[in-house]
Amino acid sequence: MSNASASGAASAATAAPETLLDAIEIIVGGRNLDAQAAKRLGLVDDIAPGAQAAVEVAARLAREYILTGAGPLADAFARRQAAGQAWAAPQNGLSRAEVEAHPRVARLLAQARAVGREKAVRRALDCLFFGLEQGYAAGLKHEAQVFAEAVADPEGGQSGIQAFLDKRSAPLPPRPLIMAGSPEERALLERGELLPIGTPFYPGLTPLPKYQYAQGVIKDPSTGAAVHGDPKDVERHFIVPVPEPSPAEALVYVLVSEVNFNDIWALTGIPISVMDDHDQDFHITGSGGIGLVVALGSEVKREGRLQTGDLVSIYSGQNNLFSPLVGLDPMFADFGIQGYQEPNGSHGQFLLAQPPQLHHKLEDLTIEAAGSYMLNLGTIYRALFTTLKVAPGKRLFVEGAATGTGFEAVKVAVRNNVKVTGLVSSAERAEFVKSHGATGVINRRAPELAGCFTKVPEDAARWADWEAAGEPLLDAFRAQNDGRLADYAVSHAGELSFPRSFQLLAPGGVLTFYGASSGYHFTFMGKPGAAAPADMLQRVGLRAGQSALVYYGVSEDIVDEAGIEIIEAVREARARVVVATRTDGQKEFVASLGFGDAVRGIVSIEDIQRRYGADFEWPDRMPAFPNPKADTDAFKEAVRLFTEINFKPFAASVGRLLSAPDNPRGYPDLIFERAGQDTLGVSATLVKPYTGRVVYAEDMSGRRYSFYAPQVWMRQRRIDMPTASIWGTHLNNAYEIVAMNDAVAAGLLDVTPPVVVEWLDLPEAHQAMWDNRHAGTTYVVNHALPRLGLRNKAELFEAWAAQSAGAAADEDASVIFR
Repeated sequence: MSNASASGAASAATAAPETLLDAIEIIVGGRNLDAQAAKRLGLVDDIAPGAQAAVEVAARLAREYILTGAGPLADAFARRQAAGQAWAAPQNGLSRAEVEAHPRVARLLAQARAVGREKAVRRALDCLFFGLEQGYAAGLKHEAQVFAEAVADPEGGQSGIQAFLDKRSAPLPPRPLIMAGSPEERALLERGELLPIGTPFYPGLTPLPKYQYAQGVIKDPSTGAAVHGDPKDVERHFIVPVPEPSPAEALVYVLVSEVNFNDIWALTGIPISVMDDHDQDFHITGSGGIGLVVALGSEVKREGRLQTGDLVSIYSGQNNLFSPLVGLDPMFADFGIQGYQEPNGSHGQFLLAQPPQLHHKLEDLTIEAAGSYMLNLGTIYRALFTTLKVAPGKRLFVEGAATGTGFEAVKVAVRNNVKVTGLVSSAERAEFVKSHGATGVINRRAPELAGCFTKVPEDAARWADWEAAGEPLLDAFRAQNDGRLADYAVSHAGELSFPRSFQLLAPGGVLTFYGASSGYHFTFMGKPGAAAPADMLQRVGLRAGQSALVYYGVSEDIVDEAGIEIIEAVREARARVVVATRTDGQKEFVASLGFGDAVRGIVSIEDIQRRYGADFEWPDRMPAFPNPKADTDAFKEAVRLFTEINFKPFAASVGRLLSAPDNPRGYPDLIFERAGQDTLGVSATLVKPYTGRVVYAEDMSGRRYSFYAPQVWMRQRRIDMPTASIWGTHLNNAYEIVAMNDAVAAGLLDVTPPVVVEWLDLPEAHQAMWDNRHAGTTYVVNHALPRLGLRNKAELFEAWAAQSAGAAADEDASVIFR
């Protein structure tokens, strides 16, 4: 029971006290409590406000109590004493059967049965009721005994602890959620606490409702598991509270929101469930849009750039505004895309946003167009101008060139005098792309390309044949590009297209990618050419004081001359070096070479295997993953096993040697990989996010390499080879939005008119995208626009007023003719 009211509430004979129900929900539910909820339940007595620290408030209360014997601490102590006295005596008269039959408890028990947690829940309830019936002291003693039995139970505590460590624990009970179509919805509408979709909202005049409609992913009410699958089957329409902005936030009434593949990944749960990253029972999708500012936090008001009532386009990138890394790039400071990595997206009536997310609408765009382009065009802007730094006259290959970000890449590159060749899936789409200025098009369904788009096979005997099967694709590109291959490639179609896009690169070419629609297990064949290790370090900009991991020994031979040269080059660059060897003998040999303090430590794969046993396996390649769309559960399990068994033991061994206050996990700034092995999957996961680079110097031709795509694109890591590069890219930052808007306003970029779908048609729009049968290149969903084509706030308010007048006239007519 909570401290606040334990003394008297438990004496009711048959009714379950609210405090008891609260306690059961905390114990059995296992969910996080925020500070306000904890205070309401009596678990904490005070909350440190504003800039005050908890220890400061506690010290003040303690001084007051010590000096005067009075104050809040004295009151809290008295309550605690009274509660302790009440708990000491048995609490008679409570019916366990009636308590368990109460809807709040019955829901928890039903969920526990559904997911296999009933035995643990029954143990918890046994302890609770034993204490109530026998008294506090007896209850504690009984709880200690039951806890010891549970931990020792091979089918209970031991398996439960292992499941927790493996992140495979049974889901916890979800909190009740109000669904559209429920009696609670009707009651909220009648009380004016919920606005119907499409309601006009005049900031500063229209009262904020307590609740809002939203669409997205929820947890199964009966099991607590996230409900993922085809969008048309799993997308839900629900009702949640309207949030209040913190001092550094603004609240926006959303008019239209962007519809894009971030929504698809959240709904399908591929490659991961977005619900695993937060404690909410719902995840509102939607990344970007346009709306009206309706409330500002105190610091946002102080800045003065935004005002209540502003019509603003919404950029979906969020980050830690107070991180020192913001000075390098806001995307390097705990960056996440709202609606995907952050759970409260724009497919709701109201949206909390950080100030850098909100940008005044461009004058020449319609409102729906101004809410459609931030994610797609922003992603391409960064990919082309920040990541690739495209130059006029160069040649660019674009996957999926007829829709979405691929189409935006074609348009933007053509506008900047880049020669673009697009990959499409039909003759009609080929003509469409050519009509927008593409130099060339390649239809992936052409007979000569049948069977071309596949991953590189694992069997080394098939590598040469696989490369030869790509020659018709290379010939088709050369035929449209004066006999040359691509200087750049933009990839997003996934594991089946990626290796061919890389094969299309000319010497010195760069491929960037920001997605993986067809799968995440990326493979490619290395290209010919070698470089001196020192030259590669200079090319990627390794600085003195940065950290580097070097692999020594691609076989079991003691002497690895190329490895020695690499270590020496990294030492000359004055980096902090950790060396990873395959064998203990190699480790001893490297230690004997006299590299001194420059080598911070040496780890041996053989030694890690001895320490971890069956919990570690050093991979000779990235294991092939099941198809994430056809077998999602098996795919996720394969990723988990790679992370736990192939990656973590090695990463921990390296991280211990390189950890620092600003890098507690010890991510290396650079990893010097070796052409003779395929451990890129480990390296691309281990190198420092955002600024890290994996480097090769040796000739890589004739060999296959593999890695897990999200670790490169979402963390914007780079892979640099002697004659080609692969660079991850991911959305863009707020400054790039400003630069992009300047280019749009100047006519250097254009915004594709979006397809507009109505609020209730959102699941079908998502399904069409998932099935690749969507007709438009960009989509938005309409929340509150009375009609399309409006360009400013004055036109919007006039249209709302006309809409309201028409509705009033219809209502008057119905009264007259009733």
